[in-house]
Amino acid sequence: MDQPLDDATEAVLLALPKVSLHNHLIGAVPARTVLDLARKHGVVVEGGRTERTLYDHSSYEDLDEFLRVLDVAGSVVRDVEDFHRVTYETLTAGGAALGVLHREIFLSPPGHPGVPYRTILDGVLAGARDAETDTGITSRLVVGLNRNDTPSAARELVEQVVEHRVEEVVGIGLDYSELIGPPARFVEAFRLAGRAGLHRTAHSESGPPHHVEVILDVLGGERVDHGYHVVDDERITARCVAERVPFTCTPVSSDIGRYSGSGDGSHRRIAQMVDAGLLVTIDSDDPPMFGTDAVNDFRALVRALGYGTEQLARFTRNAVEAAWLDDTERADLTRRVADRLASLPAGPPATR
Repeated sequence: MDQPLDDATEAVLLALPKVSLHNHLIGAVPARTVLDLARKHGVVVEGGRTERTLYDHSSYEDLDEFLRVLDVAGSVVRDVEDFHRVTYETLTAGGAALGVLHREIFLSPPGHPGVPYRTILDGVLAGARDAETDTGITSRLVVGLNRNDTPSAARELVEQVVEHRVEEVVGIGLDYSELIGPPARFVEAFRLAGRAGLHRTAHSESGPPHHVEVILDVLGGERVDHGYHVVDDERITARCVAERVPFTCTPVSSDIGRYSGSGDGSHRRIAQMVDAGLLVTIDSDDPPMFGTDAVNDFRALVRALGYGTEQLARFTRNAVEAAWLDDTERADLTRRVADRLASLPAGPPATR
């Protein structure tokens, strides 16, 4: 992780209220927890990796390597107790302690082979409720479909979500490798989710700009996860500005993967998105796996783009607008964010 900024800026970044809309539960499991759970279940971690070497984020420009390590983490989270633990950890030490007031968590049932959906749900709900009791952080759940699975498998997962519907599960997403899973293949699963009243989003990190319109027009998506290449098409960009389509960007992970700035730390695509007037939110994706956290992704943009307190607060307000909440819940979150913003320490002015 890069060196801290000056003390005043660091104080603002920590105190900044954050609304997290792009956080994967599997990718949020700390290395120590992965190894603890591996010992619990008698799983031998390949290569004898340690807490220090399990997450080699410098190798993740190779997406397959990242997904391989992600699969290791998912394979050791197996029972209700495990899901309670990892959910509680991401919402407390990885969330509330870093200024996160509300988080939508992506669940990835296909990433936990052989684990019933209800087991995942029961553990996650218990962990989320305990985290809210202990810290005040609120949360909702989004079930991620694996685009490397078959369309029929995706539909079956949506059927399970509908069958076991709880109010905390607010939507579905689409993730994993885009190269072998273009979004239009999953139209039936998304239509089923829409008929059931579930919100819809999909990842478009490495895909071409027209995938954004496929997500919006074919899948009925209301948000786009990542979506950096939208700025390569002026017409689609203008449409998304006019329709206030939210883009949930993750600076650090996407830079390592060479999507939001070609791996050079410039985050230039995010800068282009902001300058174009797109509704951009900031989150940390798979935090420990990429050596980041809810504070550090904002730190990366301050360092690279010179954003000041006003722009950082705008990212949070954008996330409040984009969150999948009812009117009462959104009004409450708006109030909580405003209260925190009103008490922020003096921070740096913008330099761009």
